[in-house]
Amino acid sequence: MTTDSAPTPEGDSSIPDEVWQQFLTDNERDIRASAPKEPSARARIVARRLREQEERAAAPGARRRWGRRGSAPAPAAPAAHDTAWRTGRTDEGDRRTLRRSRVRGMVAVVVLVVVLLIVLSPSHAWSLVTGNG
Repeated sequence: MTTDSAPTPEGDSSIPDEVWQQFLTDNERDIRASAPKEPSARARIVARRLREQEERAAAPGARRRWGRRGSAPAPAAPAAHDTAWRTGRTDEGDRRTLRRSRVRGMVAVVVLVVVLLIVLSPSHAWSLVTGNG
């Protein structure tokens, strides 16, 4: 067994010309586009959850939403303490938002009544504003 450790002559190259040409024409964007991509931590977590859901659905005796067997169960609602740290939402903030939406709804009803009064009977609306009956 012999090994060829002799250097190649100046004109000869062990790499084909088209590989050299590709090396010369590739720019950083092309190299980054062809590089393998590792999924993010969030993508791995989501993939794991989906895989677990599929395994639970495929388990014998799994019930469907409407009483049939063999499909995924209805997803459970997340507990408040599970989602609060992710969304920045708290119970106090939810109550405040609900209160604001109720006030906005009442204001919208009052504005709608006033606009309808003006549109349907402008003279009556003007007499209510000026106090002349």
